[in-house]
Amino acid sequence: MKRYTLKADIRADKGHKVRRNNLVPAVLYGHGVGPIHLGLPEADVKQFVQHGTANMLIDLTAGKKKYTVMLKDLQRHRVKGDILHMDFYAVDLEQKLTATVPVHLIGEPLGIKEGGVVQQQTREVEVRCLPTEIPQGFELDISALAIGDSRTVADLAIEGNFEILTPETEVVVSVLAPRLETEEEVETEETEEGQAEVPEPEAE
Repeated sequence: MKRYTLKADIRADKGHKVRRNNLVPAVLYGHGVGPIHLGLPEADVKQFVQHGTANMLIDLTAGKKKYTVMLKDLQRHRVKGDILHMDFYAVDLEQKLTATVPVHLIGEPLGIKEGGVVQQQTREVEVRCLPTEIPQGFELDISALAIGDSRTVADLAIEGNFEILTPETEVVVSVLAPRLETEEEVETEETEEGQAEVPEPEAE
């Protein structure tokens, strides 16, 4: 499993003071670690966000100590998109944990050519395994789906030493028939059009 390396300074200042020094404020907690407030170089964080993947293990050096961590949360500015804060969770490589893994759809369904619409009901599934066994994602080939067909969690191509916690019967994706206008909707539209064409009487 690919791992990433980051270095951080242990900080005592508040978040806005840290950001003035081109550092991104962060907190480290988890297995055997109390909350430790950190500051990471903004340039390093941008590189990590650009090249990192979901559930990636990170070798984090904080001060003089090294930790194996995962990114737990990342906060961005609502308008600018700047990274405001990060949460890192220290893991025990010999202890299983629960993680959320994304589902990626592959191919174009046959039903699309017939006017169907793809609806993905489940975008992530939960797994339980060791930190080093967390899959980066699941791929689901939907190219053979016709209108009315669907695929469930049981249809995912699963290979690895992990347990799927999401129910196998949960629908991942469906191809729905195109929505047809009902007679009532057509009558309503015709009525509105008719009303729009009636000119208002001119005042004498």
